[in-house]
Amino acid sequence: MITEVITAAALPTAGWALTAGLLGHKLHAARRDPLSRLWTRMPWMRRTDRLIRRHQATHALMLDLDGFKPVNDTFGHPAGDAVLRATGARLADFTAQHGGRHTECARLGGDEFVATLTLNDNDVATFTDGLAHELAQPVPWPGGPLIVTASIGIVAIADLEQPSASTVLKRVDEAMYAVKKARGGQGHRAPRRTTAAHGTEASVQPAEGASR
Repeated sequence: MITEVITAAALPTAGWALTAGLLGHKLHAARRDPLSRLWTRMPWMRRTDRLIRRHQATHALMLDLDGFKPVNDTFGHPAGDAVLRATGARLADFTAQHGGRHTECARLGGDEFVATLTLNDNDVATFTDGLAHELAQPVPWPGGPLIVTASIGIVAIADLEQPSASTVLKRVDEAMYAVKKARGGQGHRAPRRTTAAHGTEASVQPAEGASR
């Protein structure tokens, strides 16, 4: 009888534990973009604020895919989703390898992505060139590999007055759109010592020789 009472009493506890575990899993999933598996905006902002307070992030970047809409229009939304997944994975991998110890990446929505980094000022241009090159690699697709380039804006957190995730997001957004306008999305723009931006010509096409 005592064993039966103990077992019966344990059932609600086990049920609550299972429910709490499921809720925790759903909450964690809600913080991640389901397509790219990167952070969504708010978790990224909270983590970026923490990195800024601890002086563990020196730069932030935002990228926007050039000519992404024609991917969806020409090859359909599944092709666009493949490009977004590849972009998220490449951004995460490249920043993990070259962006210092403290990096956080997020997909803001659509084809816009953001990241915080720990870089030396002298490494900013090399890093941005390397990331642009990585993002421009063909994305495998049944109708032919897709090639999509990116406009990348990058800013130094030390340049900002009272830096926070909100001010970082505003400034890096401005830097990225300045790239979009400059030379049709090509070239570098470095108006200040610690601010750089990089963009590339839009290119959305199957690889040469692939069927459409």
